[in-house]
Amino acid sequence: MRKKRLLLIVLSLVSVIAACKTEETLKEEKWEDDSPFFTNEYGEMFGKEGSIGIIGLKTITESGQKWMWHFWGPDEISHKEWEVKAFKQGEEDSINPITFKDEKLSPRGTSINGHARSTVMFPSSGAWKLEVYIDEKYFDEIIVEVTQE
Repeated sequence: MRKKRLLLIVLSLVSVIAACKTEETLKEEKWEDDSPFFTNEYGEMFGKEGSIGIIGLKTITESGQKWMWHFWGPDEISHKEWEVKAFKQGEEDSINPITFKDEKLSPRGTSINGHARSTVMFPSSGAWKLEVYIDEKYFDEIIVEVTQE
């Protein structure tokens, strides 16, 4: 009986330590900016070429920054509603960084299935994961290193 109780205590402690280590590892994980600049017929953008492209600066002023979003993908994303959830590295809760936007995506040219204007605002500098949802369905994500001016 005593050995079982001791074994139960040891297993409980190991579980608690493992959970703490996992949480620490997630907080310490270094996100790399995976949104390089690239150029196409509409100008210089950052993001993931062929998926998400944003015209604008990664430096955010006190009044925000204008970003024009471009999405490549299935034709059926045109004229759909879209949203962005932003997660700061090391934090669990998301924010909506968009303070103004075109509510629905519109096609642009022959290759871009959806684009929209927006103004974004982030509460602090750092690495931010931007998850894009179109018509409430996950589309793609990018990690952007945002700086405050």
